[in-house]
Amino acid sequence: MLNNSVIRQMIIPLYNKYTAGENLVSLQRKINQMNSLKMYPIVDYIKESVKKDIDESINEYKSIANINNVESVGLKLSAFDFNYYQINNTVNYLIEKNKIVLIDAEEVESQNKINYITNDLVKTFNYDSVNVYKTYQMYRKDGLDILKHDLDLFPYLGVKLVRGAYHNQDLKSGLLFKNKKDTDKSYDESLKIMFDKLNYNKKLFICTHNRKDIETMINKFKENKELYKDRVFHGSLYGFINEDTNKIIESGIKTFKYLPYGKMEDSIPYLMRRLYETIPKA
Repeated sequence: MLNNSVIRQMIIPLYNKYTAGENLVSLQRKINQMNSLKMYPIVDYIKESVKKDIDESINEYKSIANINNVESVGLKLSAFDFNYYQINNTVNYLIEKNKIVLIDAEEVESQNKINYITNDLVKTFNYDSVNVYKTYQMYRKDGLDILKHDLDLFPYLGVKLVRGAYHNQDLKSGLLFKNKKDTDKSYDESLKIMFDKLNYNKKLFICTHNRKDIETMINKFKENKELYKDRVFHGSLYGFINEDTNKIIESGIKTFKYLPYGKMEDSIPYLMRRLYETIPKA
């Protein structure tokens, strides 16, 4: 059996490439570097699927709330063991500190709970502006229907569009499209719907590494920069698509990078998903 020291040595290259380090000092340093390149962080505490003590997660997010030059925070509800009281208090604290909160989607087995809690957060905190974003996974067969339903349901809605990061875990659920073409079609349709719906109370994070999506986003943005400049944002993973990121910045679209940090031993689930992202898909 491998000990912790050996495991650390094995994952150090991935960890250094895709994260901001293990503590708030290294995180602040990375944020400053990004800001100098006209990129903005979505700070993402790397720990997830907590089953017992959630105090560490609560304290970390409260520390994030007080970091300089951070306007957006990613929140994994599994880091709170889906404890609504603690999630609500943490989101409230972040918003009081002028942070935008993006609720991450997770595995199928957790997603119904996440949707339920996120819907309540949207009702509570998006009463006169968009403070909370909900994530829509377009590799799910029901992703488009959920998006359409929520656009009609919520007066103020932040939409974060992704294809989905839990393909291996969710594949046997029967809820995912069986081929990439159907996922791409669903994502294309969701982009079209969102650009048609954008106004003062609907905002959009387009989170994709797909070059076709990026070209579509840039072309649509150019059609009406004044309307879209405060409503359309791009998000990608730290360590990915550096060349395309420069093109997005040059287009005038505000550009964010998901920037995880936290203990190396907590990073393995995240890093395995990132490793899967690097494998070419048919």
